[in-house]
Amino acid sequence: TEEHAALLSRYTEQIVLIDVDRIDPDPDNFYSLDGLDELAGNIELISLQQPLRVRPGESGRYIIVSGHRRRAACLMIRDGGSTMFDQGVPCIVERGEESDALRELRLIYANAATRVMTSAEISRQAERVTELLYQLKEQGMDFPGRMRDHVAEACQVSASKLARLHAIRSNLDSELLPYYDSGALNEDAAYQLSRFP
Repeated sequence: TEEHAALLSRYTEQIVLIDVDRIDPDPDNFYSLDGLDELAGNIELISLQQPLRVRPGESGRYIIVSGHRRRAACLMIRDGGSTMFDQGVPCIVERGEESDALRELRLIYANAATRVMTSAEISRQAERVTELLYQLKEQGMDFPGRMRDHVAEACQVSASKLARLHAIRSNLDSELLPYYDSGALNEDAAYQLSRFP
């Protein structure tokens, strides 16, 4: 029936080819784009194994939901003279039926499971997950148990590590925080320094 087809199309994801130049990074993305040479080499060797997830932007453009590193690697391949993506980059276009907070939370869950992150990235991720969970709670979603446990699960760290990262982010002198964020100051040193008045 028509109703069944409409319902099925709502839940069926389709891959479409989109010009890589029409895909913009999400300005809220805080993950590093490291390891691009290796990723680009893998994509050139075995092709792109996972499509980018994008959402419609303005003026026929798209914004990345998941796949910032893959997009950057595809641009490197294209800029190196390859014709691999002349027809476009495989993408799944999200329909925008969920809230921005839920969409961003899904991105964080995906990144937590697929990349190795620095201590500073995990602490920024935990800070953002906390904000998103409280937004979703205000929108009526129920989170049984302690919020800290949900944040730890999303970031795939223990609750004690989460408390340590929170202490660094909250208490480290603002002049030292950029050194922690850049990796010049490791987690142990940052934690010890955050305990000083």
